[in-house]
Amino acid sequence: DTPQHSATAASCAQLRLEILCRAALAGGRRGACKEGATSIRHAGRQRTLNMKIFIAARVALAVLLSYVQVAASFVQRQTPRIDRVGTFRARHARYAPFRLAMSSDAGSDEKESQEPREQPKYTPPVTEPLQPFLPAADPSYSVRGPIGEDDFLISRLGGPSEEELGNENLLKILMIECSDLEVNTLVWKGLGYRFDAENEKWLNTECFPKWKEKYPDPPDFIGMQRIYSKEIDSPSLRANQALVRSIPADNKQSLKTHLKPYGFKGYKYAELTPNKTRRAQCANWLLYYREELFGYTIEELRERRRLKKEAEEAEKKRLEAEGGEKGDEWKPPVTEVF
Repeated sequence: DTPQHSATAASCAQLRLEILCRAALAGGRRGACKEGATSIRHAGRQRTLNMKIFIAARVALAVLLSYVQVAASFVQRQTPRIDRVGTFRARHARYAPFRLAMSSDAGSDEKESQEPREQPKYTPPVTEPLQPFLPAADPSYSVRGPIGEDDFLISRLGGPSEEELGNENLLKILMIECSDLEVNTLVWKGLGYRFDAENEKWLNTECFPKWKEKYPDPPDFIGMQRIYSKEIDSPSLRANQALVRSIPADNKQSLKTHLKPYGFKGYKYAELTPNKTRRAQCANWLLYYREELFGYTIEELRERRRLKKEAEEAEKKRLEAEGGEKGDEWKPPVTEVF
């Protein structure tokens, strides 16, 4: 408790207080520095993210501009190409005869040892459908329309003649060298319709009985109006189908049998039209009529049918007796006109 001891204790307490104050001051500075460093790092990261977004936007814009430039250059290249192709084709068509002559001359000078070039396959042109024929819409066209003015042999009066049913005359139906009305008129006469010139009317007095019941008036087998909507063309289509069903299976190929020697080789698929198809069916029926029905009465036709059935039954029994197998075979149903 001497004065020296008191002074020493005071100085130690003051030193301790100074040390504590300096330590507190140092700790505050350290916290402030740490907080400042954290904010600096956050700002750096934000600047880095902004830079990445900017770079990505620049890259996307550059890619988009490159696509636009490629598309523009493609359009510029195609436009003159189209013009060049069109000009070349026009020039090619203009000088085709001269090139053909030159190629034929050059071909004659080639050596015989060279193999002939392969010829391109012929593709038939697609036949355009016929335009509507408005005069046929007139109800009086079937009795007043012009017929027999050209080379096709036809007359409204009387029944069908041998000349009208000749192969040369029927071939003109397929070659479209006669009108639709002339084809209909010949079929009507074959079915038994007779024209009354005084009253300008078709009568069914000599029609086949079954056909007369279904069609009291002569139907249009071709579709003379050439308008193939369901409302207008349906009656013609149904009448043509009924005519085809009356042909037996043995006479379905009459066109090939009788008209092939005259140059008819059939229609190509690409050339088919409703008009051509129905003309061929009418011509086929006329050939069947000429070979099987022409010149016979109804009684004679029924007797011939009876004898034919008896002969078929006898042949069937003979085949069954010889081979033990059934001799019958399926045949499509036939609705005979008589």
